Amino acid sequence: MAEGIKDKVAILGMGCTRFGERWEAGAEDLIVEAFVECLNDAGIDKKDIEAAYVGTCYDEVNIGKAAVAHAEVLKLPHVAVTRTENFCATAQEALRAASYAVASGACDIVLALGVEKLKDTGFAGLPIGGGGAYPRIGG
Repeated sequence: MAEGIKDKVAILGMGCTRFGERWEAGAEDLIVEAFVECLNDAGIDKKDIEAAYVGTCYDEVNIGKAAVAHAEVLKLPHVAVTRTENFCATAQEALRAASYAVASGACDIVLALGVEKLKDTGFAGLPIGGGGAYPRIGG
């Protein structure tokens, strides 16, 4: 039976952007803002990071589908960056994957980061119905 990851994983630090209407800031700006705060809070240097998991769902307005763009924005050129997506649980998916990377012993220090600028997508908010795999957006 699985024993879980208790006592195998710790969150060293966290960073967060100022919440609100940030029309002047792009997704790249938000990622860097949270990343720098996280590094400062953890007391580590970005060279200590061995892998990164970045959660973003709406790639059209964020950074795109490929994870390499995230590595460039964070200036982590030699770090494996994996993009995760799971609708409203996208950042949690990044945290879960990062936790598993540490718990498995594959890495010691891993970054989990989430970014979304939903208002920039033009969507009114959460889906309100529809059918099929993707619910109808808007009214």
